Amino acid sequence: MKLNSLLLIFSLGVLPFVHSCRSPESDDQLKSKIEEALADNQGIAVDVEAGNVTLNGQLGSDSLKQVIEEKTKLAGGESIKSVHNNIMVNLPEPEDAREKYHEMVEGAVDSTLTRDVNRVLKEFPTITAQVREGIIIATGNIEKSQLDSLKKRLEHIKPKGLDMKGVTSR
Repeated sequence: MKLNSLLLIFSLGVLPFVHSCRSPESDDQLKSKIEEALADNQGIAVDVEAGNVTLNGQLGSDSLKQVIEEKTKLAGGESIKSVHNNIMVNLPEPEDAREKYHEMVEGAVDSTLTRDVNRVLKEFPTITAQVREGIIIATGNIEKSQLDSLKKRLEHIKPKGLDMKGVTSR
């Protein structure tokens, strides 16, 4: 009876210790299972340490980020202690986003562009500009060395057109 009690106490004391000591091999196996489950999602990095899974990478939507986390949990099952989802969501802006936005808000096209143009022109005090139907019309005098910079900055705000015929360089 004493021997059985001793064995029971020993087992209860050792089992939690054995369970908490995970071998690197089991982490490697868990990582392989998860990577296999996520094979169709390129760019997602999986790290596993002591049953704690960390996901890193970039995706285009929050819903896809959640799908990845669910796939991870299903693949790992009870072997996973926790999941740290560090995936960044980057929503790419379509090429024509400004134009579509302006189409939706009609008259706000020029006011939005005017605001952006005024921000650019703070660095070029000798230049003035008007915006008409999405086209920036710039006038004034500028140093030759600054002309290219001005043009690039104005093009960066993606107007429908850029008219710099009224800008002279010295």
